[in-house]
Amino acid sequence: MYKEFYDRINLNTDLENISKEICKKYNLDEYISDELILVGYEDFNYILNTTKGKYCVKIFNKERTNKDVNNYIDRIELASTLNINTPKVYRVKNNCLQIIDINNNQYRLCVFEYVNGKSFYDLNEIPTEKEIKEIIKQMVYIHNAKLDSEYIYDKWTITNFIKEYKDKKNYLDKKYIDIFNKLTNRLEKVDFNKLVYSFVHGDIISSNVMKDKNNKLWIIDFAVSNYLPRIVDLAVTSCNLCLNPNSKAKTIESTKMILEEYQKYIKLNEYELETFPLFYDLANAMGILQISYLNSIGEASDEDKFWLEESEKGLSFSDNNFWNSILY
Repeated sequence: MYKEFYDRINLNTDLENISKEICKKYNLDEYISDELILVGYEDFNYILNTTKGKYCVKIFNKERTNKDVNNYIDRIELASTLNINTPKVYRVKNNCLQIIDINNNQYRLCVFEYVNGKSFYDLNEIPTEKEIKEIIKQMVYIHNAKLDSEYIYDKWTITNFIKEYKDKKNYLDKKYIDIFNKLTNRLEKVDFNKLVYSFVHGDIISSNVMKDKNNKLWIIDFAVSNYLPRIVDLAVTSCNLCLNPNSKAKTIESTKMILEEYQKYIKLNEYELETFPLFYDLANAMGILQISYLNSIGEASDEDKFWLEESEKGLSFSDNNFWNSILY
């Protein structure tokens, strides 16, 4: 049942054995149990329960190079210095990254603070206006940070749409070809020098925003964070957290609000606002593209099907009336 998930790290032992080694390294007392976190892509995440408490473990995907992993460590170390609500990362001898060798297989991992709550995805909730405003406040703190690390290529990042579309267009339903060709043409004309770059999370969506038992919000998973146009974060967050699939009017209201709220802290320039609809469409198109590919190779999960429906609905909402209501 979990073969694809286990294959991410070439798991060749009982997970309990890795957990017990983690307990020793981090002085977490006695191992009790572990629980897989099946939401999300790329890495292998699970909750480790010990006699000392609960912890979140991230084991890096076997496909990630050591350089990629070190770049990710740079990002979580930066995130830990910001004035945002994100789980702290634990260290052993001042190092976030630890390596456990079992049966000639190296598991590169980090251990994080456990947040006693659920993501908006797991709660099946759309954030309230108050919650979206708090999320935007957290986003602003992220954008004000300085990232001194190399770029990490991520196939879901919307600025990589042209390459990904070229590689995977044959897996798309033909009804999208004309739409995606037009998006490609529009993206090719974007003057990226006119966009403002910053440290962006890149994936502030319902599965990466948690609400704990005290209703405090937490931003998790900086795995795809990068130095990118800040409009990327606004587009990705808007097309997910602001989407009400049952109401175009409420989606317009929330998307307009998110732009207004952000600009209480940071003013967007005219070109950012002009290109925002394109990046919004690209965020939805990338979801359709990547999940269509996963469907074609038989690896789409229930989560993938959810994102596909969200992306299709978001793209269907996007028309002149939609944007005239938001931007003018």
